[in-house]
Amino acid sequence: MSVKRLATLLCALIAAPVQGQDLQLFLIPDTPAHLEAWQTIEAAAKRAGIGVQMRPVSAERGMLMANEGKLDGAIGRTMLAAREYPRLLAVPEPVFQYAPTAYSYKTIDVARGWASLRGHTLCVRRGYNFTDERTRGLPRQRLDNDASLLRMLKAGGCDVALMDRRNKEAEAEMARDPDLQRLLPPLEEVPLYLFLNKRHAALAPRLAEALKQLKRD
Repeated sequence: MSVKRLATLLCALIAAPVQGQDLQLFLIPDTPAHLEAWQTIEAAAKRAGIGVQMRPVSAERGMLMANEGKLDGAIGRTMLAAREYPRLLAVPEPVFQYAPTAYSYKTIDVARGWASLRGHTLCVRRGYNFTDERTRGLPRQRLDNDASLLRMLKAGGCDVALMDRRNKEAEAEMARDPDLQRLLPPLEEVPLYLFLNKRHAALAPRLAEALKQLKRD
């Protein structure tokens, strides 16, 4: 066996989970987009022969634990969310295309994207670094789940609630209450990735290829 091949094999063995142990990946609770991302990751990992488990953890705590190696990675985060965590490496194939969208009981022209929200009060999810960055300086309330966003919006506590374009809770609420509007187009579209602690860097190409195959199929 060549020295180069032996070195590659050793790196893969070091990066792989201990036999019988799955990668522990954190996911923000009560987040439909992240649950979809998890289902995609779970299917891709199965193809790649890598065991994975999902651990619900709050956004900031989960990122800190993944960066420190107390967890093995993070499910469905943006590049922006991971920029302050140097030990996290993105698997270079998106797992979900997040489309933050305005929901409101008011008719608001959102053609200018995030700039369209100026002059309006917002309800946003706590721990969403991307949304925090995009709405910096705007009046907003941070809430823990999508159901809370919709309740606060209906009660008049904000003009606009920000959720994914395909949010299931928002779709169900629109079916019950035709006054609730999904304002299109989405404010932006941004890819979400699986991030791994760098000790698992050798697994990233296998997972990326499995994700590509899954999308092709």
